[in-house]
Amino acid sequence: MALPPHAADWMSRAEIDYIGPFVKAWAAFNAWFRHASAQQQERAMLDWIKGQPNPVRRGVLALLRNENDTAEAQALKLAISDLQTRLDGIHFEVTRKGVNEQISLRSVCITPRHFNRERIERSGHEYKAEKVAGGSIQITVVSVRNQSVKLQHVQAQYDPNAVYGLPEFTANLSGSQQTTLRQLYDGCNPRPMRNLLRGGTERLQIGTMEFQCPPDELLSGLVETIYTMRNALLHGEVDPDPRVLACYEPAYRIVMMFLGCVR
Repeated sequence: MALPPHAADWMSRAEIDYIGPFVKAWAAFNAWFRHASAQQQERAMLDWIKGQPNPVRRGVLALLRNENDTAEAQALKLAISDLQTRLDGIHFEVTRKGVNEQISLRSVCITPRHFNRERIERSGHEYKAEKVAGGSIQITVVSVRNQSVKLQHVQAQYDPNAVYGLPEFTANLSGSQQTTLRQLYDGCNPRPMRNLLRGGTERLQIGTMEFQCPPDELLSGLVETIYTMRNALLHGEVDPDPRVLACYEPAYRIVMMFLGCVR
C-alpha cells in the first residue's frame, strides 16, 4: 500500500536526515585528521589514518578484535555489518576517471598505488610500462639483442584488457612472453580491488557477517569506503534513492565511533 502524502513527506525528511549528521560528523573527523596528520595532501592524510600510529587506528583495531565483546565493540561491529548489508541491497556506483566503481567492502581499494615506471628483463626481452607525457601509459616489449619492438601501445588510462586484446599481443609474443607482460602490467594496477569478506585466511565476526581479513585491512576498507561515500555526496553522484540515502546512517555511526577514539 502506498504511503499517504503526509507520511511520505515525513519519510522523505527522515531519509534526508541521514545525510546531515553524516556530513557534520565527517567534517569534524576531517578537521581532526588534517591537523593531527601534519600532511599536506588528502591521500597522505588517509594513508596516515590507516597505517600510522594514531588514536583512531589504535581504538578501532582494538574494537574489531574477535575477543572484544564490549558494548562499544558490538556497536561498531553492528554499524559495519549494517553498512555492508545496505550496500549489498543496492548497486551504489561512482565514476572515477571514467571507470565505474561499486561502493562496497566486497570491492574496495585499500592500498592505492602510485605507478610511474615498471620494468622486467627476461629471456632476452625487456618489458616496460611507464607514464609518458600527458599522463598516458606506454607499454613496450623490446628484444634486447636487436632492439626490435615486439609490442608497443599507449593508453590514456590503465586498461589491461585492452593491452591483452591487441592483435600483436597474441601474434608477436609467445605464451611465456604473454605471461611475463601480464605479470608486469597487472602489478601496475593503480587501484587493486579487494573483497574483504572472501579469500582471506583470517576470520573476523563483525555483527551478522564474517569478514576474511585482519583488523587493519578492515579499518583501511572502512576509511576508503566512507571517504568515497563522502566524495559521492560532494560531487553530486548520490541519487535520491531511499536505499542509497539509508547507507549514510550506519556510515554516520562509524564516523562517530572514529571521533569517539580522539575525544
